Amino acid sequence: MTDKTSNIPDINQLRQDIDRVDNLLLDLIAKRLELAGQVRKAKSGVRLWRPSREHSLVHDLATAADNTPPELVARIWAELMSASLALQGPMRLHISLEGDALQSWSMVRDRFGAALPTISYPTTSAALAAAYAEEEGVAVIPAPGGMQRWWTSLTSGGALEDMNILAALPRAGATDWPVAVAVATADILPSGDDVTLLALSHPQVALDAGLDVRLRAETGDHKLLSVDGFVDPDGPEMMNIKESCPDAKVIGSWARPLVTE
Repeated sequence: MTDKTSNIPDINQLRQDIDRVDNLLLDLIAKRLELAGQVRKAKSGVRLWRPSREHSLVHDLATAADNTPPELVARIWAELMSASLALQGPMRLHISLEGDALQSWSMVRDRFGAALPTISYPTTSAALAAAYAEEEGVAVIPAPGGMQRWWTSLTSGGALEDMNILAALPRAGATDWPVAVAVATADILPSGDDVTLLALSHPQVALDAGLDVRLRAETGDHKLLSVDGFVDPDGPEMMNIKESCPDAKVIGSWARPLVTE
């Protein structure tokens, strides 16, 4: 007679193995934070938050983790990166609570972790102004479109034309347009899988340039287009567009969300 209990794992051994893995994880986290503490010295003036590099890392990790849900990978690394950024310098999040405040906080936590200091504001304009006043400030505000017309301040000649849309929230999930975005004065850089935001008065110019675009919002003479792929704000493609439409400006770019099942 076969002993059916012989194939059942020993619960005490499993617990010991889990404890061993947990201790290894803690050692690795401590090592990562130690290295993060040295990064600021090596950056020499480079901005702390680089969302394009961050997303590329999380994307590669989520792709490599076959048996781990991408959203779990994203949340774990959000906390690790949040702790690392908090060690490196004075980055602060300025969060607009327009709309669903609970949803806003939840998305911020999933995207930025819990270690970074935050300040909330009742309006988008207040969050933008506060972030603009700080070198490492980041505003987390409702995505452009509909009644959200703040994006016109980022256009050529706008009051906040030095700011750019750099990330979309949520980070993971099947969505055509984000719920919120992160805006800062950092440079626009490619992540490898991007959507570019182009503001201009004559959308036909972008179509004539061969860009795959969609009209997302318009306010007066300003039209906001999403472009499939990365468009370098200072590249030849934009230079050609600006010859026909001088007010054309790339006002942001974000990485596409991680695909979840």
